[in-house]
Parts: sequence; structure tokens; C-alpha cells
Amino acid sequence: MERDQRSPRIVIGVDGSPGSIHALQWTIDIAKRLDAEVVAVYVDSPPTYIPAPMGILPPADTPEQRADLEEALATEWCLPLRKSGVRFRAMLEEGAPTATALIDVALREGADMMVVGSRGHNAVTELLLGSVSHQVAHHSPIPVVIVPPAVRVKAEAKPRLTEVRQPVMLPVF
Repeated sequence: MERDQRSPRIVIGVDGSPGSIHALQWTIDIAKRLDAEVVAVYVDSPPTYIPAPMGILPPADTPEQRADLEEALATEWCLPLRKSGVRFRAMLEEGAPTATALIDVALREGADMMVVGSRGHNAVTELLLGSVSHQVAHHSPIPVVIVPPAVRVKAEAKPRLTEVRQPVMLPVF
């Protein structure tokens, strides 16, 4: 069987958070090694109309707010990609839940790998808020890399060298 000669493609979820920025740096490093294209995706939940006593309130997202999101994605959140010289595209995707929308983009784009950052919530917070990284890892049909926070620090404790870990680099075939 002949292998597809196109460059590998990596889809990464971005949102401007510290976890997302750390995951983006990891993605840039691996994309350089693999000469991969990166597709940076921000998932915006679709607008919801809220019933109110005097009628229906309009959705919170206005065209101006969407334009602001697109601007932040292109100029701020993807700035490390632009500076790195890695080939990339930025996408503002609408969908809910976020994990499902990310998986849909990865499949549509023919991605070889997905990357998401981990916020490092404790088990109770993750149970209450949910976790995009958890959902992506359990439902994606393609490989997923979850990049942990740069440093996990316990209350009133200094970080130990063993707490700062980089994900293992594995070849993508």
C-alpha cells in the first residue's frame, strides 16, 4: 500500500488560556519536527435564545462579538504559530459540545492528530464543569495528545523537578 505523501495535519483546540498556550507551544515543536500543517480551532457555542417575561432575549453573541473573537484568534492566539513559521490555518467553529465540534473539524480536515491542553482541574471541578480534553480523548477516532499544564503546584508547595514533565514525542506514521 502506498502512503499518502501529503504533510501530516494537526488540529489543536485554542482558547487563549494558559493551558492552550502551553499546548500550542508543544504543537509548534512537533509540527516543526514533522513538517506538519497546524489547524488552530476555537469552538464558539451556538447562540441560545433565552425566554424572558417580555419576549425572547437575543443571543449573547453579536456580530461585533464574533468579529472580536475572530480578531483574537487571528492576532493573539495564533501569534506563536505566525512567529514560528509553521504552516497553519485558524478556524472559528460553531458547535456544541466543544469536544464534538473539535472532533468533527479534525475528521473533516483529515487530521492525523489532535492536541488539546489540560487545565489541570482537580477531580471534583472536572466532574462539575466537564473536561474537553477528557471528552476528546474518549471519543476521538484519531490519536489525541493532551498536554498537561506547564507546572502543577500543590497549595503552599514549591514545584518539584519531577512535577514538570514534557509529553513524550512519538513518531507519527
